[in-house]
Amino acid sequence: MAQDPKGSDPQEIIRASGQYMGYGLAWALSVLLFLAVGAWLDGKLGTSPILMVLGALVGAGAGFYSLYYHAIIEPRNREDDQE
Repeated sequence: MAQDPKGSDPQEIIRASGQYMGYGLAWALSVLLFLAVGAWLDGKLGTSPILMVLGALVGAGAGFYSLYYHAIIEPRNREDDQE
């Protein structure tokens, strides 16, 4: 494959896009997992839909933190280690 005028490597772009799609998928699965656990607990305890909504919010927060860590904090730490 030929390189574009800016000098970006197409394989690097594909690798990075796959990496970030994986982060997005992990976020979505985190929300769905906690939502499902909340729905299951609601069924057992009869508190519908409080725990399901709470589970979705906790899953979104956990997924967002994971995404933030991998997209912002981890690259910053790698730059600090290289200096």
